[in-house]
Amino acid sequence: MTVPYALNEPHKKIFVLGNEAIARGCFEAGVRVASGYPGTPSTEIVEALARIAKTCPEMHVEWGINEKVGFECAFGAAMAGVRATAVMKHVGLNVAMDAFMTAAYAGAKGGFVVICADDPNAYSSQNEQDTRLLARAALVPVFEPSNVMEAKMMTKFAFEFSEKYETLVILRSTTRLSHSRGDITLGPLLPIKPSGKFDFDRRRWTFLPINARIYRIELLKRLEILQEIVNELPFNQLHDGSERWGIIGSGVSNAYIEDVMNQHDLWDAIPYLKIGVTFPPPDKLIQKFISKLDMVVVIEELEPFIEEHVNRVAKDVNPSIKIIGKSVFPRNGELTPRIVSDALSRYLGKELSLEVSQYPIKAPPRPPVLCAGCPHRAFFYALKAGEQVTGKKFIFSSDIGCYTLGFFPPLETIDTCLCMGGSIGMANGLRKAGEEKPIFALLGDSTFFHSGIPSLANLVYNKSNIIVVVLDNLTTAMTGFQPHPGTGIMLDGTPSKMIHVEKIGESFGLDFIKIVDTYDLNTSLQAILDAVEWMGQDRGPGLIVARHSCSLLEIKGKDIIPYFIDSEKCTGCRICMTSFGCPPITTDGKLVFIDETQCVGCGVCVEVCPEKAIRRKEQ
Repeated sequence: MTVPYALNEPHKKIFVLGNEAIARGCFEAGVRVASGYPGTPSTEIVEALARIAKTCPEMHVEWGINEKVGFECAFGAAMAGVRATAVMKHVGLNVAMDAFMTAAYAGAKGGFVVICADDPNAYSSQNEQDTRLLARAALVPVFEPSNVMEAKMMTKFAFEFSEKYETLVILRSTTRLSHSRGDITLGPLLPIKPSGKFDFDRRRWTFLPINARIYRIELLKRLEILQEIVNELPFNQLHDGSERWGIIGSGVSNAYIEDVMNQHDLWDAIPYLKIGVTFPPPDKLIQKFISKLDMVVVIEELEPFIEEHVNRVAKDVNPSIKIIGKSVFPRNGELTPRIVSDALSRYLGKELSLEVSQYPIKAPPRPPVLCAGCPHRAFFYALKAGEQVTGKKFIFSSDIGCYTLGFFPPLETIDTCLCMGGSIGMANGLRKAGEEKPIFALLGDSTFFHSGIPSLANLVYNKSNIIVVVLDNLTTAMTGFQPHPGTGIMLDGTPSKMIHVEKIGESFGLDFIKIVDTYDLNTSLQAILDAVEWMGQDRGPGLIVARHSCSLLEIKGKDIIPYFIDSEKCTGCRICMTSFGCPPITTDGKLVFIDETQCVGCGVCVEVCPEKAIRRKEQ
C-alpha cells in the first residue's frame, strides 16, 4: 500500500499528522528496525512506520510485548550498527527505564533514538509526566520539535546526531504536536543498511560492575562534548530585540510564541531564545541571551525544567535578572496560544489579541462511557449481580484500559487503577494486609501480556487467595485495535503463534480456571459465584478468562439487526439504564427506548430485562 509519507519524491509537499511526520523522519534517516508498544499519543508513529515497511522490505517494524522489550529489541539492532528506534508514550518510558538507564552508558553504535510522547493534561494517561527529567537522570540528550515540519526534520537529524556522537537520543513529542496536522516537505531517503553485524565489544555491551564504572566515565565525557555542541545546533536559535525583557521557549510552546510574534510583528522588539534541544541546555546561548536583560519569561509545558537551569546560569551571569516561569504559567495541563498571548500582553504593556481559528467549532461533550455492546460492560454487570446474589461487597483492583471506564455509574466496578500490570500486585497486597472480602484483579488481554504475566506468577508463588479476571476482547482496543500475542496476528497482518491466556494459567499450576463468553450473563455469573466460593475456602489464586471480541470489531462489515423495547411489556423499571447503562438505551422522559442508530445488536440487554420487553427488530 502506498502512503503519501512513504513516497520517494524529494521536495514534494504533503499534509500529514505530527506522528506521521516523525515516521517520515525515521524513513528519511534510514531506520532499519522500529519497535514500540501502543499508547496514546504515540501509537500512530509505529502504525505509520508499519505502512512504510510494506513498501520497504529492508525495514522491520513490530509491536513489542511491552516498552522494555521493545526498547531492548531496538537497542540490540543499534548494537549491530543499524539505525533503530523505540517508540512509546511517557509512562512507557517508566517501563523501559531499567534498560534505558544502563544503555545510556554504552551509547549507540548505529543511530538510536527513543521517541517518547508526553501527554500534558493527561488526555489518555494516568499521569502528567515530563520525560525531560528522566532524560536528565540518564544524561541522554532531548530533542523537542515545535511543529509538524520540524518534527520530521528533527527526527532525521536526531539519528545523525546519535550515530555521530554515539549517544542515545530522546525525541520528545507531546499530544498537541503528535495529533496536529501540517505541511511537510519530503526530503531524500538515506539507504537502509541491509544487515547489521555484532562487533563482539564485550566490555562495552556487558555491564558487569567493572565495565559499568568505566562507561559511566565515558558517558560523562560524552556529555561534556555535547554541552558544547548543542550551542551550535540549528534547533537552538537566538533572536535579538530592542526590549529589556525577553522570552525563552521550549518544544511546542515555541509554536505559540511564534504565532504571537508573527501576528503582532514583534520580532524586532522582543528578544527570543528558541530552545529545541532542551538537554543538555545550550548554556552559552542562554548566558549570551540573559546577560543584558532585566527580565526573562520562560515558557514551557509541565515542569520548570528550563526555568530552573536559567536560574542556575543567571547566578553567575546576571544575578539581578528577574526570571518569570511557573509563577505565572501552570505546572499542569497544556499551554495554549491564549495563555501565552495573555502573559506576553502583561509584560509588553498592551493587549495582544490573537486569532486562534477562523472556525471556532465547539464539539459536543462526550461523557466517558464504554461503547455500545462492549463485552466488558456485560461482565461488569455480572460482577454486580454476583454481589447481589452473595450479599457480599467485592473489591475490584484494575489496570488501565477501556475497562477502566467501568469506574463510572451505573457499573462502578473499578476500585483501583495505578499502572499497567498493577491490578494483580495491588490485589496481592490487599490480601496480605488482611482484607477478607472477595478480591477480583481485572486487566485486559494486551495488558496481561504487557506486564500481567509476572504478577500472576508472583500471585501463584505467594499463594494469594485472589481471582484474576482477564477481560479478553481479542485486541488492544483502547489505542486502536493493535494486535498482540493473544491475537495470533503480527503488526503486518501475517499470522503468528496465538498464545492463550488460559494455557499460561495452566502452566502456572492454577487449579481454578474458567473461560466464559461475556455475552452469556448466566455463565459469567455462575463463574463469579464459583470464584467467590473458591476464595471463601481459601484455596489460592484462580483465573477467569472473560472472552468476547470487541464490539466495534465484531460489527465491522456486518449488517446489524438492532433491538427495540416493546412499550406494552416495558414496566418502566429502567434496570436496563440504571444498572446496565448501554448507551443506545435512553428515554424521552416517559418511555424507555433503544436508539437504533447506536445499537450493535449484541442482545445482552435481553438478558438484563426482567420483563422480557426487549426483542430483535426482525421479531
